[in-house]
Amino acid sequence: MPMTCWIEINRAALRHNFAAIQNLVGDTKIIAVVKANAYGCGALECSRVFSDAGAIMLAVTRVEEALPLREGGIETPILLLSPSLPDELETVVKLDLTASISSFEEAEKLNQIAAKLGKTAKIHQKINTGMNRFGARPELAGEIAAKLRRLENISLDGAFTHFARATDTNHSPTRDQWEEFQNATCGLKNITLHVCNSAALLRFPEMRGDAVRPGTLLYGQYPVPELAVIADLRLQDPFKAKERVVAIQNLKRGEKFGYGSEWSAPRDSKLAILAVGWADGLAMEPRARAESPLQAVKSGLERAARLQKNPNANRMVTIRDQKAPIVGRIAMQTCAIDVSAIEGVQIGDEVVVPMRRLAAGQNLARVYVD
Repeated sequence: MPMTCWIEINRAALRHNFAAIQNLVGDTKIIAVVKANAYGCGALECSRVFSDAGAIMLAVTRVEEALPLREGGIETPILLLSPSLPDELETVVKLDLTASISSFEEAEKLNQIAAKLGKTAKIHQKINTGMNRFGARPELAGEIAAKLRRLENISLDGAFTHFARATDTNHSPTRDQWEEFQNATCGLKNITLHVCNSAALLRFPEMRGDAVRPGTLLYGQYPVPELAVIADLRLQDPFKAKERVVAIQNLKRGEKFGYGSEWSAPRDSKLAILAVGWADGLAMEPRARAESPLQAVKSGLERAARLQKNPNANRMVTIRDQKAPIVGRIAMQTCAIDVSAIEGVQIGDEVVVPMRRLAAGQNLARVYVD
């Protein structure tokens, strides 16, 4: 069915990014993070791409994120990054998911469920080295691991932690966490150890271990811009939010447009109307993080000055291979672009609009191309 607004996802770009990471880390395995609907790119199709490319495991946050993957035919091991609640444990076992375990008590409950179902539950031990969300304290990890291995229906397959400040230019906190993890796991044999997210696998090659857990990099972005200098992976952006022009309006100089009549035509102007708005995620494009608080303040003031003159100063779309500004107030599902300087724009023309991936409406179809 023809559409007026959709998200185009390029599978070739996803494959390229996976291969670039694999080439960088060599023999280290990749656990592909597909949480949050694969960062807005569609978890099921991305899981297929990454599984075919060689991912040894996929990672999601919640059980309900794993369910459609299994229903969609994904057989690759799936790691749950957060704890599972007691009433979810039966589903964890039935779907053959790998649970994150922080305590022996959690594992005991899972063991009971697995025994009742006649199955073996797979787990990775989560170790809290400083993030302070989930995980066993490092000094208790070895004792807990020894107990876990005595449970008949539990298979301890891995151990991991998560870095709190891997994007920081101050490396000491991450190195401290790494040391804590090494001390906690020094007695664990024949399991997969993994600590590196996207930032850490770039910045700390010595910490890559048995596997790495990239997320952001797989989807064509660096966690912070300066990491591109460390390793230029020539990442490709797989994500494009696309729209088609649904109407044309010709305004005379001085005529106003949109809610609040906030935009006034500075000259006789041609506007192209798009059926996409803030409900679809249009007004939520990402911005690069500043490197320091001072730079953050400076860039914030500069942006405020630009937005005072034009609220949509940073919101440009691409139409007919040219840039056009969004004008007036963005409505729930409509907006306008000024195409006065672009020859031949007509109803039905395709437009690429800026949109933050995780804010892109789930109601927008994901269309996959190669």
